[in-house]
Amino acid sequence: MSDTKTSAELEDTLLQIRKAKTAHLRWRAYAMALSSGYAVEEGQLPVQHTECQFGGWYYGEGQALNHYQEFRDIEDIHQQVHTVYQEIFQTLFDKPEPSIWRKLMGKSATTDRVAQKVKIEKELERLSEQSRLMMDALDKLENVISQNN
Repeated sequence: MSDTKTSAELEDTLLQIRKAKTAHLRWRAYAMALSSGYAVEEGQLPVQHTECQFGGWYYGEGQALNHYQEFRDIEDIHQQVHTVYQEIFQTLFDKPEPSIWRKLMGKSATTDRVAQKVKIEKELERLSEQSRLMMDALDKLENVISQNN
């Protein structure tokens, strides 16, 4: 397959990548807001990596770029972003009832909240790192496409 595109096709492809980056950054901001206790809209709750706006582009129009290794490299990173977000969401909202043993031993809810906060902070660091890797991968893709035309 020839990578040579017309100027208009190249600009359209680069615009698609930039829109995909924006969609990812917006989604990440919602993830950060949710973990900070802010309410988010239903559409910003954790979904499968194929169902977010970025995933819609990647598994839709973006597949025209599948012949680039840089494009294919994005998939695993994107999946990891969703995995980490799902873990944050579960930590925030999946609250099992304390066991009778825990009640008898008197472990406080404060201790649980502190442990939860520490876990979420670690997960947010992972989310930021995965997001940075994804943006770097998209930058590489953008550069390769620009250089090949």
